[in-house]
Amino acid sequence: MSTIKPFDFMVKYQQQKDWIDGRGNFIAFAFFLGGIAGGLFLAAAYFDNLLGIFIAFLLTGLMGVSYMLHLTHPMRFWRMMSKPGTSWIARGFTFIMLFGFFTVITMILMQWAPDATAAITTFKVLAGIFAFAQSIYTGFAVSYVSAIKIWNSAIVPILFVTCGISGGLAILLAVMMGQDSTNIAALENIIRVVLIAFAIIVAVYLWNATYSSTAARDAVIRLIGGALAPLFWIGVFLFGILIPVVISVTTYWVHDASSGLLIFAVVSEIIGGLALRFAVLKAGVYTPLLPAE
Repeated sequence: MSTIKPFDFMVKYQQQKDWIDGRGNFIAFAFFLGGIAGGLFLAAAYFDNLLGIFIAFLLTGLMGVSYMLHLTHPMRFWRMMSKPGTSWIARGFTFIMLFGFFTVITMILMQWAPDATAAITTFKVLAGIFAFAQSIYTGFAVSYVSAIKIWNSAIVPILFVTCGISGGLAILLAVMMGQDSTNIAALENIIRVVLIAFAIIVAVYLWNATYSSTAARDAVIRLIGGALAPLFWIGVFLFGILIPVVISVTTYWVHDASSGLLIFAVVSEIIGGLALRFAVLKAGVYTPLLPAE
């Protein structure tokens, strides 16, 4: 039985529920899918990998479905679409549709008109712009909420887009392994750099939040030593950072790591990316009107 009193919001930090409980879980999945799809497209376009681009397109479609499942009245989503100037979710739908449109054209050209290099490059760039926008906007949607201090940070968009690129690179690695690609070594070098950058950004984000406000500090405490500690240390740190980094460094020195080990690293990065979204959203607490010291 809940012990929360009607007046607790005035004196206690209260966890937000709209973006994490019930239908709110679909928002976390949408943010995850948007980030990883954008990162995968950018990586696949760089390596000219058509299958990777197609998977990114499918993941973006799942992102749209997840958003629709979150809405109480999904058939009225077009009303929200009419307000991109005030709604980050509306902007997100716009990015999704434009990314999908340009990606379809890119795939058609790559498959049936491979000699049209100028056109392919043009539509790759256009799709890439909206892939990046789709990936980073999820961070802006979160950081725009000024009432929740751990979200209201300029680092959040950077954190989300870096996490998305990391996950996208991991999926592309799995795709290339199935194709026996010669670009695997080059891709692994990029993954190592992105993983290190991701770990640093996570550390900077938590450090900055600790000193930004009492509400943000309370959220960080929940993440690293409170109820959310298992999600953070196991999901984000262990699966999202430590395991991939260890395997990546091992493959760099050994040069003949098994495919099973690499697939484990890929799955680990995906788990870590999803855990990060849930951890950040679950850590969001509202600042009380009269903080009890």
